Amino acid sequence: MKNCILLCFVVVFFASCKTGKLSTQDTLSQSETVIIGEIKIINDDKDVTKNAKIYFDENIKGTLSYKLLEDGLIIMKLPQGNHFIKYIYTPYGSVNLPIGYANLSVPDAGKAYYIGTIVIDAEKKLRKKSRGIIYDTDPKGLKEEKVQITISDTPEKALKTYHNMFGADKKIENALMTVSP
Repeated sequence: MKNCILLCFVVVFFASCKTGKLSTQDTLSQSETVIIGEIKIINDDKDVTKNAKIYFDENIKGTLSYKLLEDGLIIMKLPQGNHFIKYIYTPYGSVNLPIGYANLSVPDAGKAYYIGTIVIDAEKKLRKKSRGIIYDTDPKGLKEEKVQITISDTPEKALKTYHNMFGADKKIENALMTVSP
């Protein structure tokens, strides 16, 4: 009986952990698209990309998130439309970005978009203690902070990985991320 309860718990736990990570077995719904890119997170001149997690939009924790590996490549499915990075989590701390600060637009469903090679310099703004994603309307929350974000159009590494996984015949359009002043 204990084993049955434990198995049910494990199944429910892993089923509730939803991210946008794309695998070769996934199919896109009629309203989804794919973003491809490379993200590097720097804090105090140290690369903290490994095991970092990027959260998009104003949503429940984990719904539109992506856990980065050490190389920082991102191949993710998400709904078509406009999105923004809201929260950056690293093992060294986290930072909330203002709503609409780091934006991307993926207008058409069923397509793949290259969003850029993105370097996020947290400028020592990573906080060790955080209550998760918060917004300007939360008076008890930590303030949202802008960090230095640089976007370049160097798709070689990300596109090679994508084509190796999904085939070289897949067309990819540019939709570079933008940063508001």
